[in-house]
Amino acid sequence: MSAETPEPPPIYESGPPPVYESGPPPVFAPSEPSAPRPKKQAKGVWGAILTALAAIGKYLAVIWKFLLPILKFAKIGKILLTSGSMLLSIWLYSTFFGWKFAVGFVICIFVHEMGHVFMAWRNGLPVSAPIFIPFFGALILLKQSPRSTWVDAVVGIGGPLFGALAGLACWWIYSLTGNYLYLGLAFTAFLINLFNMTPLYPLDGGRIVGAISHWIWIAGLVVMIGMFVSGWANNPLLIILLIISVPQIWARFKRKGQMPTPATASQRVVMGAAYIGLASFLFWAMSATNVDIKQRIGSQHSTAVALR
Repeated sequence: MSAETPEPPPIYESGPPPVYESGPPPVFAPSEPSAPRPKKQAKGVWGAILTALAAIGKYLAVIWKFLLPILKFAKIGKILLTSGSMLLSIWLYSTFFGWKFAVGFVICIFVHEMGHVFMAWRNGLPVSAPIFIPFFGALILLKQSPRSTWVDAVVGIGGPLFGALAGLACWWIYSLTGNYLYLGLAFTAFLINLFNMTPLYPLDGGRIVGAISHWIWIAGLVVMIGMFVSGWANNPLLIILLIISVPQIWARFKRKGQMPTPATASQRVVMGAAYIGLASFLFWAMSATNVDIKQRIGSQHSTAVALR
């Protein structure tokens, strides 16, 4: 039996692959560019206000960016701080006493503060510009601690000393013009500077007697509490002063050994004499101007009675 030869695998003839003719690709006309969407605008009154505030803020930012180097260079910032707080004080005082008295009163306070500035400058202590606080007076800030209690006392007594000179100037103008406005300013200047001589921290008197003896602070504290309890001086501001004074006095007694260099014996005598002399003058001047004011009130009352 002969072997059969295997048949070759079948061949499938399919010819060339079919070609699908679809013609040229379609051409689409370009679409017109769409207009940009309008930004959503804030609606209503609040939207207009916010938009205006944003514009003003940008405008002020540009101005501040331009003025800041000038302020730093010319130190106008200190002038603006002092003058701005002065104007605010004048405005508030004028609502109670009239603008003429308010202007004179603030000037007297300014002279008082410049006394501190002058004494600090004489002793090489840098200070801040005077800052006015309505119904509290004004203050300056020492940028460097005094090297001794003597220097601290000298800077402290400079304010009441210059304040007394301001009162004398008002009294002198009154004697020339007869304008009772200046008499009232003189009395007020002597009164507030005498009060500032109270030996109680942080008033000027507390700094002055700090060069003499720290125990005088306790005496001033007792006197102030007695004045308030007895009703002789029942100003609510005294409560604030006492609240500030007690912790400061306590802290200074606790770190007595860390205080600046104490004054010498001769310096204590000089400062004690200066303190007593200036306080006595302020008391006398306040009493004398008060007598003139009472005489004026009495004469006006007599005139009014005579005209009835």
